[in-house]
Amino acid sequence: MKKIIATATSLCLSAGIILPATEAAAAPKFDYSDAFGKSIMFYEANWSGKVENNRFDWRGDAFLKDGADVGLDLSGGFFDAGDHVKFGLPQAYAASTLGWGYFAFKDAYKSNGQDAYMLKILKHFTDYFLKCYPDNNTFYYQVGDGDLDHAYWGPPEIQPTARPTKFKATPSDPASDVCGNTAAALAIMYLNYKDVDATYANKCLTAAKNLYSLGKNYKGLSHGQSYYVSTSYYDDLAWGAVWLYQATNDNSYMTDANSFLSQINADGDKVYTSYWTHCWDNVWTGVIYKMAEVTGKANYKASVENNLNYWMNNIKTTAGGLKFATDWGSLRYSSTQAMLALIQYNRTKEQKYLDFATRQIDYILGDNPRSSSYVVGFGNNYPKFPHHRGASGRLEPGEMKTMPEKHILTGALVGGPDGNDQYKDDINNYQQTEVAIDYSAGFVGAMAGITKYLDPAPIIIDPITYALGDVNKDGKVNAIDLAILKKNLLNGITGDLTVSDMNKDGKVNAIDLALLKKLLLG
Repeated sequence: MKKIIATATSLCLSAGIILPATEAAAAPKFDYSDAFGKSIMFYEANWSGKVENNRFDWRGDAFLKDGADVGLDLSGGFFDAGDHVKFGLPQAYAASTLGWGYFAFKDAYKSNGQDAYMLKILKHFTDYFLKCYPDNNTFYYQVGDGDLDHAYWGPPEIQPTARPTKFKATPSDPASDVCGNTAAALAIMYLNYKDVDATYANKCLTAAKNLYSLGKNYKGLSHGQSYYVSTSYYDDLAWGAVWLYQATNDNSYMTDANSFLSQINADGDKVYTSYWTHCWDNVWTGVIYKMAEVTGKANYKASVENNLNYWMNNIKTTAGGLKFATDWGSLRYSSTQAMLALIQYNRTKEQKYLDFATRQIDYILGDNPRSSSYVVGFGNNYPKFPHHRGASGRLEPGEMKTMPEKHILTGALVGGPDGNDQYKDDINNYQQTEVAIDYSAGFVGAMAGITKYLDPAPIIIDPITYALGDVNKDGKVNAIDLAILKKNLLNGITGDLTVSDMNKDGKVNAIDLALLKKLLLG
């Protein structure tokens, strides 16, 4: 067997063909790379502001006059969930967590062709944050009133509801949680973007430092109406500090992080026991994971292991295998914990962490008692009634939001089942069917990690560039290629566009056949 494999490998190398990136023990249970790409696409559905090259053809420009009431252009950013408010804390959390996932698994994004999409989304977040920060003592963090917005059901493009610039962080009305989390997002963007556009990356880093200072120097909790009531700001400041330390190597940020960690008795050599996961109102667990990475200290490593041990062995587990934290949006927690486990696996290569993450992701993708995917547009039995105004598309007289949705909200992770693996696909059952930018943030990172390890993109060994018209890729362009192209067209086969699309218009048709014939005739 070894001799056969060696011979086959030798033939592959000499022919310049594709080999798998890693040796896999078995075929993946799901098409992880497909789910990965779709999970990113969801954010384009919640895109606010000017829309360009959006993959959802039912989305258009929305709320271009945000901020006009305070004399600013605050268009941009992302809608929170199935509504159209731009809330501060979950938006900052989503941006920082998506950025963390990209930072941790950048190779998976690149090898699967998702890096451009992800960077575009991350930049739309940070472009908006930069707009919201007109001076060192002001950061606007909520646009739209939740009560007014939730009274409307319809697409954002024609929403008539007033859009007040609701809250801002200032020295007299601080929002340390939002400032710390946004500083983290901007610092992460610096790390992710410095090799793409150094000028923009440095602009993000400068804003991150200043926003962090605003949050640190003037301490207080943000406002979120009744929708996002924050319980702490030390975790968010620590989150900002540890990422600023990674971006700058300035020890003052590490000093700050340890000072903030003393609030949960986790500074110095103390071990922190966390039974929760990384989420919009509690990023302590994320802080601990980063501290373990950047310091290498034994107590932080032990804290990470304690957290994962609890989720693997002690937290409530449904009969179907879901690690269950709470009823409201249950899958956001299990998927984010899967991302944390994959980050740990990325460092340690301990199989138990990959196994844990795989089980949670497989449950989400369809390996559950309902045999149902919880990702819209993925699998054969996905949710048809996500609680989302834009996808519902209902506004005409006589229409109701309970009617079949006009659009498919591809890639959206719904809230998920209850503790008994039960799920009701009802648009009014928003506890289970709503989607949100914070729900999907950890899920996207988890899908990147799962794809990297279980469904890796192929590696092209010794690639060969074939001439235009060399349809059979034998190194020659001749009548055989013309005959194959003609046969392909008769059978409705496109083939490889790089050699068959003679006029490079993105299609293979009779025009290309004529052009190849003309080429052969000289």
